[in-house]
Amino acid sequence: MTYRFPSLNGLKAFEAAARHLSFKAAAAELGVTAGAVSQQVKRLEMSLGIALFRRLPQGLLLTQEGTAYLPEISRAFDVLTDATEAIAPALNGRKLSIGLDPVVVDKLPKGWPRHTNELKPYVREIRATRDVELIWSNEVDALILAEATRHGNLVEQKVCLSGDTAPIYFVTRPGLAECRQSRAILEALTS
Repeated sequence: MTYRFPSLNGLKAFEAAARHLSFKAAAAELGVTAGAVSQQVKRLEMSLGIALFRRLPQGLLLTQEGTAYLPEISRAFDVLTDATEAIAPALNGRKLSIGLDPVVVDKLPKGWPRHTNELKPYVREIRATRDVELIWSNEVDALILAEATRHGNLVEQKVCLSGDTAPIYFVTRPGLAECRQSRAILEALTS
């Protein structure tokens, strides 16, 4: 069977740039230059015959096609990652850096997320902060906040903890909202 799809490097560049909405941040993650990411995405767009991003002076914005493409590409990379980890478990996926609102700490299980082994593959570090700007500067990947922020095009997912009437909010960039790491964190928060 012959598979028809564009360059894997172009798809990786698109997926990382879409998660970060930044060629520079994608480049840092992939270990290449921002120009290389931009060129790989441009070649991908040319091969597909569609624009995936709108390039703005202050950053990137996914087009309608890019928004539709991202979850499917992310899912495909999840499948590849799962298959690889099944035969080579030492290869761990990217871990997220989480900012934790100090107000939320008392609502979470003691030592969260270190209290459980299930989050070790997904969480690199936790730092006390509620500063949404840290997501934009790529210093944290997500925030867990006591209140909704309604900040730009960040994705806010309302989380209801068991036994607590006031929700908390998981906030991240659009591309990270559906990644396996985010899903694992959300599942751990709600279980």
